[in-house]
Amino acid sequence: MKAATKVGAVLLVAMAVLALSGRPGSAEWFGAIFTGASLTTDHDVHIHDRVAGHGVYRDTEFGTAFAYGGRFGKYFDAVPFLGVALDFFKFSPNIPPQAVRGDGCFLVGGCATGVTTHTGRIDIDTTTISADLILRLPLFKTEEEPHGVLQPYIALGAPVFITTVTPRSTQQFRNQEDNSTVSLGYKAAAGVAFRIYKNLDLIAEYRYTHTDVDVDLRDSSLAKSSLQTDLNTHSFLIGLGVRW
Repeated sequence: MKAATKVGAVLLVAMAVLALSGRPGSAEWFGAIFTGASLTTDHDVHIHDRVAGHGVYRDTEFGTAFAYGGRFGKYFDAVPFLGVALDFFKFSPNIPPQAVRGDGCFLVGGCATGVTTHTGRIDIDTTTISADLILRLPLFKTEEEPHGVLQPYIALGAPVFITTVTPRSTQQFRNQEDNSTVSLGYKAAAGVAFRIYKNLDLIAEYRYTHTDVDVDLRDSSLAKSSLQTDLNTHSFLIGLGVRW
């Protein structure tokens, strides 16, 4: 893990802790849990192998993933439309076995351009921890619900991504031997919270996350190899929230 990445991760967590520290009476607090599906868009996967050299799996497809998470935060009394939160999110954009166009050099098949090659199955497990800034629009205010029965919102965050890559059935990599990496990225979300009972909300949310993954592995000859790609992910979530 690069030193800059370590420092960035520590700073983000520290910022979130400071933002969320404070007296409960000074703000409107909220929490939520959610689940849904994540779709990661096709992207090139770069293989850097000490023996074979550099090869690229073009337009590699990532599988649709089950996703879940939660958040905890507060809205400020002085500016009730503005809030901060600490967000946890988990999804697994695995690479299923598939035929792709290969460019460059691979441990199996040698060097060529535009040939058909096979990825095998590669599991990817990603966890994000994010400090978020949230803006909401309170609608349909009542005496019982001064902050609105309906609350559309948007959120922006700077997540830390913890990603584990595990080759399962490939010719390129040593199977079942995983490694993890930490990276930074960004997140944007839009959703709506609807009060359904007392302080209980029903939540629907769309979020987009981006990070790059660069993880060291070993190839099938036990030489050092690495896998690099981008995870551009669209997630569609539903959940339950509480405010107090």
